[in-house]
Amino acid sequence: MWYARPKAIMAARETIIRAGDCAVDNLDDAPSEATLIWHNLTVTPAAKTSSRLPVLNDISGTLQPGTLVALMGPSGAGKTTLMSALAYRLTDTMSTTGEIRVNGRPIGPYMYDISGYIYQDELLPDGITVQEHLELMANLRLGKSVTPDCKRAMIADILTKTGLERCARTLIANSIGIGKTLSGGEKKRLAFAVELLSKPKFLFCDEPTTGLDSYSARQLVEMMKSLTRCGTTVLCSIHQPAEKLLHEFDSLILLTGGRTGFIGSSREAVQFLRRQGLECEQGYNTADFLLKALSTSTNTNGRGNGFTTGTVCPLSICNNYSASEVARRQEALISAELYRAAIGEAGQSSMRDRTQQRGRCWFYTLYWLMYRHTLQSHRNPNLQYFKLIQRIAIALLVGLCFSDAIELSQRGVQAMQGVIFLIVSENTFLPMYAALSLFPESFPLFQREKKANLYSTPQFYISRILAMTPFVLLETCAFILIVYFLAHLRPTLLGLVVTVAASVLVMNVSIACGCFFSTLFPTVATAMSYLVPFDYILMITSGIFIKIWYVWRTDMLESISTNSPPSNSRRSMPLYLRWMPFISWMMFASEAISIAQWDGVKSIECSDIIPSVCLHNGEQVLEQYSFSSSHLRTDFVVLVGQYFIYHTLAMLCLAWRVSRKFNVAS
Repeated sequence: MWYARPKAIMAARETIIRAGDCAVDNLDDAPSEATLIWHNLTVTPAAKTSSRLPVLNDISGTLQPGTLVALMGPSGAGKTTLMSALAYRLTDTMSTTGEIRVNGRPIGPYMYDISGYIYQDELLPDGITVQEHLELMANLRLGKSVTPDCKRAMIADILTKTGLERCARTLIANSIGIGKTLSGGEKKRLAFAVELLSKPKFLFCDEPTTGLDSYSARQLVEMMKSLTRCGTTVLCSIHQPAEKLLHEFDSLILLTGGRTGFIGSSREAVQFLRRQGLECEQGYNTADFLLKALSTSTNTNGRGNGFTTGTVCPLSICNNYSASEVARRQEALISAELYRAAIGEAGQSSMRDRTQQRGRCWFYTLYWLMYRHTLQSHRNPNLQYFKLIQRIAIALLVGLCFSDAIELSQRGVQAMQGVIFLIVSENTFLPMYAALSLFPESFPLFQREKKANLYSTPQFYISRILAMTPFVLLETCAFILIVYFLAHLRPTLLGLVVTVAASVLVMNVSIACGCFFSTLFPTVATAMSYLVPFDYILMITSGIFIKIWYVWRTDMLESISTNSPPSNSRRSMPLYLRWMPFISWMMFASEAISIAQWDGVKSIECSDIIPSVCLHNGEQVLEQYSFSSSHLRTDFVVLVGQYFIYHTLAMLCLAWRVSRKFNVAS
């Protein structure tokens, strides 16, 4: 047994090396030291906004590696603006002057890869569990370069660190309100867990303790404190923390009126204000004391307001800080970083974009987005399964009502065209209106994840459409097959195939049109108000109520052959409305299904019908409804073309909306 110990040691060593390789090679190492500075930073609203007063006015400061920093100040002091500027997440409505650098390098899009940003309000997807969400975010953030085993090990470790092991299989949220979901504190911890996946050098947290009880707030602060031990710098805006919680922070950044009131530890801040004539009462909360000193001009005569002596205004506090020894210390740190940048010793190679290192694959990201959308659809019966049951019920009703009406007679012609209209309209209006809520509901989460550079607009849109396609096919085929056999439509394979294909295309085009209106307008109510008039165009030009395509085509051929304008007597619609049929997929679908049912029918019974108005064969039926059997290929080409046109317009509108939101968001 003398060799057992060396073998065990070697095995343990190999395990450690493998784990280290997994962490180092695939995760771009643990966060190396990174110093962030801002020098003479001024942030002003853009010229197109009403106010031109600076939100941040000529401020400077530093974030040292591995520190937990509290950002405090009264409402409107510029806390969120400062964090957004440092994280490179300011919108185009803000213009900046001054410098912001990381290890001497000016900040840029690489900040999305080396920093995390936790918002005050959690936007998390519903219908998936904590474990599934972390798996998805690990694949989106880390790409294919990190092996699945390493990702699973990371997720297990993060679940342990954040205390989420017990709720790993709990749904984050549930739109139907049934079953257990995460609490507010658990959602906050999940937001932290997601950011831990990419091992950020900087973590910006916008009031993460808001709405939490004291115990949950302390847990979050302890979690942030543990991150700093791994080299992550955490900047956290916080509002009135408890006394013990305040002292957990390594330093404070106090803002008031867009200017710096103080940068240093909480004890140094109290001593600094004491020198300004503001003394905190015994037992008074330090955070409340600091915020009150920065809020308004303070008259400290009398007790009970947190002060014991003196009168001072926030402007004088900022001026006194600028002339203080603490401010000169910050200036020295900033000068050192700028000097390093000037002589080229900033180590900028360490700030390469991690996105390029991870080698994200476009289709890999698309797959994982589809995976999430599919899970959400599967677990929300209101989205899919209820609609399937609804469609089956409607199909049974339609099929049974027409079960004895379809026959080769004049009465059967009317019944057949009635069934065709119901098939087309059923696959048009319900899917189109259902799609109106598709993107407004998911837009806030999409906007935030898009801003975090997790995926592109085409990836999000295409994955959403592809994820719902199987359910669309299932709904349409179930509806058509039930109606087709209950109503005893034409018993030929060609007739069945053409009817099913046209119906599937109609439903997909309808969904594409609904997505277009959904992305074009900000709310469902607005989109619906514009969609209703559009529906009338679809119905009027469906070919059932008025002759359009065949007469228009005949008139055009006649005018070309005779070199004369079309005859007014043959016009079925005014000339200025002739464009409407080309946007109506109902007309092309009705014609295709009518051709499938009537083409090749040689004889139709004419008993009890005046011979002059009797339709003797299928060709006459098609002509009666302005259809032609030679248009079948054209009908399918137009339906496919409209499908891609409406989806392209919807994607462009979604990209325009998200870029517009980025520009106007504060």
